[in-house]
Amino acid sequence: MARFTMEQMLNELRTIFLYEADHIAMGAGEEAAERFLGFPLREEEGEHEFCDLDPARVDLGRFQISKTFERAYGFVFEPGLTNALDEEVQDLLVFMQGTPRVGGRAGSAGVTHSFMGPDGFCQTIADAAYARWKLEIVERGEFTTRELALLANMSEGAVRNAMADKDEGGLRAIPGSKPVQVEFEEAKRWLGGRRGFKPTPLRLRDDPNLQSKLGSVQTAEELGDLIRRIRGQFEPTASLSLKAWSATQIASWENGSFAFDAERAAELATGLDVDVPLFAGKALEVSLRRDAKLEARS
Repeated sequence: MARFTMEQMLNELRTIFLYEADHIAMGAGEEAAERFLGFPLREEEGEHEFCDLDPARVDLGRFQISKTFERAYGFVFEPGLTNALDEEVQDLLVFMQGTPRVGGRAGSAGVTHSFMGPDGFCQTIADAAYARWKLEIVERGEFTTRELALLANMSEGAVRNAMADKDEGGLRAIPGSKPVQVEFEEAKRWLGGRRGFKPTPLRLRDDPNLQSKLGSVQTAEELGDLIRRIRGQFEPTASLSLKAWSATQIASWENGSFAFDAERAAELATGLDVDVPLFAGKALEVSLRRDAKLEARS
């Protein structure tokens, strides 16, 4: 699939809410639609339908599904252990199935929009996230040609060509399945040989999203927040655990008051299963910044 930006996806999501507002207005009245969006239609300014408004007016902070779409975008295009989705991926599917398939009210009945089709940005993310969830999170299920194409970054036509290939590297569909589907084990095998498939890393130290977050840390407190989130979300997987650390020692790193020690930083990074040089270098940097500020104040 051709990559698009997160802002393109979010702008389309804003548009979806405008179309939903028109449906609410038809069913429950304009005031209910205005409460849904959080702003009035203002017909005196020439606005007659919500779907005609500028999507930029929609505040996505009002809608919790927005955060799920943001996480799903990363899960699809930059898969990592720190942005993996669980059952909330099914919220995306249900949400998209419930979006309007035709828009407008009396003045423009029958208006359609690209989000209503399979190539819409939000629909693409929902389908691709669901496919990856089946493949790597629950590790079961069957896969359509569309899902395999999204995962392999190929066209559906190319997937069908692979199904027609009778050689060892071909793709074996479930006999008689309509629409054509592929079993989990076969999908996993075939995708493993596709250059366009980007698997989720197996270790935190290989997670590009975590490396990016660690690299963007600017203060000892931010580093502590990241350490706390990692410890809360993942069990340490390295052979050297943190069981020998006291609660006070761990707390000093989580609240940003730690005294930098290269050996202790490396031990903590190993226990958290993060990149040791990156973590130790960042810990040194933020501790020096913190100490310089404290000296300047004294």
